Amino acid sequence: MAVGVPDQRLGFVRLLHLGLDLPAYFEAADRALARLVPFEASCWLSLDPATMLPTSHYSREYGFDQLLMLAANEYLEEDTNKFADLARAEQPVGILSHATDGHPERSRRHVAFLAPYGFGEGDELRAIFRDGDAAWGAVAIHRRHGTFTKHEASVIGEIGAIAANGIRRAILAGALATDRDAEPPGVVLLDASDAVDTVSPAARRWLEEVVDTTVSTHEIPLVVASVAHQARRAGAGRSDELASVRVPRRSGGWLRLDASLLEDGRRVAIVISPAPQPEVADLIAQAYRLTPREWEVTRLTMRGLSTQEMAFALGVTPYTVQDHLKSIFHKVGVRSRRELVAQLFLQQCAPRLAAGTPPAVGGWFPRTDG
Repeated sequence: MAVGVPDQRLGFVRLLHLGLDLPAYFEAADRALARLVPFEASCWLSLDPATMLPTSHYSREYGFDQLLMLAANEYLEEDTNKFADLARAEQPVGILSHATDGHPERSRRHVAFLAPYGFGEGDELRAIFRDGDAAWGAVAIHRRHGTFTKHEASVIGEIGAIAANGIRRAILAGALATDRDAEPPGVVLLDASDAVDTVSPAARRWLEEVVDTTVSTHEIPLVVASVAHQARRAGAGRSDELASVRVPRRSGGWLRLDASLLEDGRRVAIVISPAPQPEVADLIAQAYRLTPREWEVTRLTMRGLSTQEMAFALGVTPYTVQDHLKSIFHKVGVRSRRELVAQLFLQQCAPRLAAGTPPAVGGWFPRTDG
């Protein structure tokens, strides 16, 4: 199938500048991608760059049960073109028919999912959206008839970094949210078949905040099932990764999900709570691709420290501080400390002031000497 737009990047670059939240971005990106590479069904994910667990999703064609099957395949079964494998690949785009040398029946996902749901004569293409080394999102698209081509894979590969940037910007728009009153954690208990056993009242509230197209019709969103699968893998000794994930909230800010396999070896408990500020700060640092030391210099700049004071606090020379500042300015897209402080002020403090709440950073007056 032919690609329909001469410059496939233009549509996705445009989406970067529309100020879309995450659900709106996914819906718009799905339409834009379909104009480039035709498909009949899709599943979009935002990913936690630290854990590669999905933090939200948008799907076309599929219901909750099908999405659970895809999640189980990703985390519990051996298969080809797994998202975690694509994230480490030089070209993070994979076509099922190519990976199986024209024998898709070698894929468990094809046999158990694609063929039964009408895609047995078609194909699957999966892609990870990376910005640098950080994976911010992924997509799986399915075609009922015919295979995807290498050219179509290269088209998606070319928009990968732009799509990652779009997902990151959509998340960042809500990550710096207003302060809230005390918000208690909630607990979801799943039985051995991942059916809901118990949901606390606080957990029900948090589940309504998760960006997920299945929340309105099912008790738990896909991200809860995914982190539960990770807990089962870890509990069975098949993974050394923590079953934790940070999820963007519809109203801004973040939630944290921590899953544990209970002592009976069957049930999984998921604790859902607002993400504390240090974790949010870490995600902001990732969004701008700041190193840990660059984030520390940024914090000290916001506190009003001079170059000499930062050098003393960090145990480095003033020249090293200046080098860090130059790198920070480049990554954030500013030219001076004044612009840096202004940029972060507009994102951190302005929403709180508009809501009539005081800034969380307290009584500081930053230096603005360049």
